[in-house]
Amino acid sequence: MTQTIIRSAEQEEDLHPDHQLYFVRDVVVAATGAGLSLQRGRIEPGGEIVGHCHEQNLTVYILSGDVTCYLGEEENLLGAGSCVVVGAGIVHGFKNCGDKPVEMILVFVPPAQ
Repeated sequence: MTQTIIRSAEQEEDLHPDHQLYFVRDVVVAATGAGLSLQRGRIEPGGEIVGHCHEQNLTVYILSGDVTCYLGEEENLLGAGSCVVVGAGIVHGFKNCGDKPVEMILVFVPPAQ
């Protein structure tokens, strides 16, 4: 792996086709050789990352906003500074329950893409 500087503000932001009002930037991808992938996500008010699961372990760090986090049968209210670790195969989702966007960092290990 070589050293790489990535400026997420310069990367394209896409509306995720499987979720509601959820926008994502692929910041670090498998091709970098970092052994992980990292995304910057934004859930607009009223938006939601609907329940789903991954083959990878996922860590989500909430930068700003208020979000309801669904982990299996559990429901938790999270805010800025909260971190969630989701094991591979665990159904999870996030719903913006506030009136401001939720900004988050998502890390997948091994890389999602």
